Amino acid sequence: GSHMASQVGVIKPWLLLGSQDAAHDLDTLKKNKVTHILNVAYGVENAFLSDFTYKSISILDLPETNILSYFPECFEFIEEAKRKDGVVLVHSNAGVSAAAAIVIGFLMNSEQTSFTSAFSLVKNARPSICPNSGFMEQLRTYQEGKE
Repeated sequence: GSHMASQVGVIKPWLLLGSQDAAHDLDTLKKNKVTHILNVAYGVENAFLSDFTYKSISILDLPETNILSYFPECFEFIEEAKRKDGVVLVHSNAGVSAAAAIVIGFLMNSEQTSFTSAFSLVKNARPSICPNSGFMEQLRTYQEGKE
């Protein structure tokens, strides 16, 4: 894979966002000290089962997919990695929609932050993010539910 494709966005020192290319690039994973991988891609195998702790949840990148229903188990896995002083990579197929929505939701939840600030934080770390319209809408709803 090209260098660009396997780049990851560093959201927090222990929270990374990337594509399936990043998840399949051992050098990138080692360099970033990844210990846990949350795979929300559709139809993507986990490449290094003996090296990392994986959780796979296939999330279809469609506006009608209920992304909020996946939040609890995703957040639990991310929190677990953090508790163990690990580094977690959240990845989807391209790392721009489903994985980005999970990370944005996680920040909103763990930092009690607004959708706007969580979105811009993630966008700064990984400029290519572009959650689909349905995910964007649901993240806004999620914020209203938290207020």
